[in-house]
Amino acid sequence: QTQSERLWLRTSLRLARILLGQAQFGELAQLLAPLRQSCLDEAGAVVMERGTQLLEVYAVYLEMHEAQGNARQLKEVFVQCDAIRSAVPHPRIMGYIRECGGKIHMGERSWAKAQACFFDAFKNYDEAGVYQRVEVLKYLVLASMLAESEVNPLSSPEAKSFANEPPIRAITGLVRAYERHDVREFERILGSSESAILGDPFIAGYIADLRRTFRMQALVEVAMPYTRIRIAALADRIRASLAETEELLVMLILDRRLAGSIDQESGTLILVQETTDRAQHAALDKWAAAIGGLLRQSYAAAS
Repeated sequence: QTQSERLWLRTSLRLARILLGQAQFGELAQLLAPLRQSCLDEAGAVVMERGTQLLEVYAVYLEMHEAQGNARQLKEVFVQCDAIRSAVPHPRIMGYIRECGGKIHMGERSWAKAQACFFDAFKNYDEAGVYQRVEVLKYLVLASMLAESEVNPLSSPEAKSFANEPPIRAITGLVRAYERHDVREFERILGSSESAILGDPFIAGYIADLRRTFRMQALVEVAMPYTRIRIAALADRIRASLAETEELLVMLILDRRLAGSIDQESGTLILVQETTDRAQHAALDKWAAAIGGLLRQSYAAAS
């Protein structure tokens, strides 16, 4: 790649940023097309030494599609970014690409994939030293809770240094309530932290999913000690309506997270204890087989 080509690329990318800031998307698309093509060979494959430049071009495409709300095109470009291996972009650019991937996976309710993307985005933003790392850390925590991950991302050494940031303080309390299955505290924090949590449009879009996940976990925690419990009592404990509580119980039973059934006539959840007669018989059979083996070994040694 000649010096004039590199200068053309740098100048064009700066112009692309200006057009993006002015929301001149038509002109921007026309400018980006030849930039993208210059990084591909005749067969449409990425030129090895131009992978980094192509990711920079794709990052602008992502910003354009995100600004326009083009979800399908956003995913197409992200998939193309994810396929590039011969690139070492600036961590800020890579952070943005991975952040976009996290948001795409969130939209598809693929919580674990979103969690992985947001973690990569946080690491890249942290390396670049940009403020977006605080924002994406919130998204990482949200995805982790939705994925029901047992690892708290706020406990990592990288995240602990941001514990005093106002957005992180609010979501830290939410995580603690989530881990303790403390329904009242969970709802209190959501109600009193609108600027830090509900004030973020992206997070606000997933609060219903988060409440649902939280209530399902709380239901398991509350119901497990019982053999029979009224659904109304469970609804009161998780601060949900009877209809929602019954719906969540059905999902938990179908997912085999609760072993039991619902008696709709009496409005009762009936749980099956894990220690059933069948399990006891199986344990006795295993014990008898072991004793039989020892006896056979003793007879063989004696003879």
